[in-house]
Amino acid sequence: MPPQIPAVAYLRLDPPGLVGSRCADCGATYLLARIACASCGGASLVENVELATIGTVTAATVVHRGMPGVPTPFTSGVVALDGGGHVRCTLTGADDPVAAVGQRAALETGVVGTDVAGTEAVGFTFRVGAA
Repeated sequence: MPPQIPAVAYLRLDPPGLVGSRCADCGATYLLARIACASCGGASLVENVELATIGTVTAATVVHRGMPGVPTPFTSGVVALDGGGHVRCTLTGADDPVAAVGQRAALETGVVGTDVAGTEAVGFTFRVGAA
């Protein structure tokens, strides 16, 4: 199997998962690194936490124009993760974005590109109805 690397810093490959941070003052959870908590304004976001790989779709839309090489249309959405945190992502298994809102979704990973040395970049999506 060729070597693999995560396409984004907050993706863990083995086992697949997402890593975020939690405010030590109020417990708010975030996917991306922050210098202050948006919930309480505290600056104690030092605790790294494993985020859930399952959540509920809170928003979804169909994207008809994308970067060169990105097949369109695709469904983009926001998933509220169980235990806290939100992730913007591509949703798979969602034929109708309106119907996807409120449904459960689960993290999936897959190869999104390969460099000239053969190293594979691994990205993630959330599959609607898989949870």
